[in-house]
Amino acid sequence: MKKSTPKLVKMMNRELIINELKQNPKQSRADLSKKTQLSKPTVSEIVKELIKEELVFETGVGPSSGGKKPIYLVYNARSNYVVGISIENDTIFFALGDMNGEILKVSQTKFASQTEGRVIVDLISEGVMNLLESEKADLKKVLGLVVGVSGIEMDSEDIIISSPTIKWGDINLRKELLNRLNKDVIVENDVNLMTIGEYYNGQGKNISDFVYLFIGNGIGSGLFLNGKFYKGFHSASGEIGYMMIGDEQKMNPDSGVFETNYGLFGVTKKLREQNNNLEDKKINSLLKVLQDHKDDEKIEEILTETIDHWAKATINIISLIDPQAVIISGELTNMDQSSFNHYKQTIEKFVPKMPEIKVTELGSKAGLYGAVYLALENFSTSALK
Repeated sequence: MKKSTPKLVKMMNRELIINELKQNPKQSRADLSKKTQLSKPTVSEIVKELIKEELVFETGVGPSSGGKKPIYLVYNARSNYVVGISIENDTIFFALGDMNGEILKVSQTKFASQTEGRVIVDLISEGVMNLLESEKADLKKVLGLVVGVSGIEMDSEDIIISSPTIKWGDINLRKELLNRLNKDVIVENDVNLMTIGEYYNGQGKNISDFVYLFIGNGIGSGLFLNGKFYKGFHSASGEIGYMMIGDEQKMNPDSGVFETNYGLFGVTKKLREQNNNLEDKKINSLLKVLQDHKDDEKIEEILTETIDHWAKATINIISLIDPQAVIISGELTNMDQSSFNHYKQTIEKFVPKMPEIKVTELGSKAGLYGAVYLALENFSTSALK
């Protein structure tokens, strides 16, 4: 345990007052003294400091109960900021978050597939500065950044060992951004961040046990068990792309059997082999193309096979975890009613207990909300020192 020093006690008291104002805005100094059980002089001294630092400000007066009218206080959620970043397929999304976890601004930058890691570092650095400039936010007020990427190996000093769309090489993304922006940086798996975002702001709200399932160029899942995010012993929980589903002979060692065969790259390859007209065309939504060409027997076969195998992975997860809900995202959200019914009925046929199947409503914002909340969890106390 940390030794209790006057400095530590003061920091804890500051945090106590700020948390109280976050949860219950517009309170007087006397209200704060009652709620926090701190003495009135202690509250007055700390509030004076917080006002000077622009962490708290006064806003109007309340009715008198016989004496001097109380002055209400509110927490300044824009006293500092955090930045959340999520890399999905060929797009980098940026979010500026305030100290209440509200996203104030979202921007995005596109990049070509198989871009070099150093170029991505440049794009992220430029994107952060452009985001701040657009909101007239000072970089000095940014407490830290959280970046969501696909394929990070958390045991290897943030060296990203595989990615469907980026050639990372030996880039240490965390250190590169730390050097460029001089801010604390956390690099986390993108699907983990999406899962956290759903828990706080999406379909996972008020659900203690759920699975988040993402299928895109990469395949992954995230778990909340007993109201807590579960990462596993090696921080590799949810790496379902490595499930033994599909043709083992076609396995890419960096992505696994399931992802190689039934991630978007694998299925798109099958589709192009069956339809020469699609060989050189850019495919924005694989499922929409498959569903639009169902009159072609071979393409319908690919569609059915793909949905069946996505369902198999879901069945395996449900059988092991027994979640209350499965939240589907990525390409799964492009299923039409017929495909969705097929997916759901296949699962229902084989699982012991059917959970609720929920479609994400946050889309790309899920990862950004997760990044913002993780940043606040890790960096917010630095604003109180």
